[in-house]
Amino acid sequence: MRRRLLQFGVFAGLCNFLAFWVAAVYLGGDAVNGKALEGHYFLSSHGRLTEVGRNVFTYSRCHVFSIVITHPLAMVCAFLLNRDRSK
Repeated sequence: MRRRLLQFGVFAGLCNFLAFWVAAVYLGGDAVNGKALEGHYFLSSHGRLTEVGRNVFTYSRCHVFSIVITHPLAMVCAFLLNRDRSK
């Protein structure tokens, strides 16, 4: 059961990162590097700004924050899986 849970943690983290990357490429960047000015919302990727709607900007911002949680979680799960396998 523990092994399955750890595998799920790794898989979920990888899937979330992949979804973030695909969305950022498709949308033209992410909100954390972008900005909101006078009712206009911009995603940024490598210094290039792409104007988007408020909902897309909010989605991108939330997805970035979810990466901050799931990425380290996936790394911890992978570490624990590897440690358990070494025993």
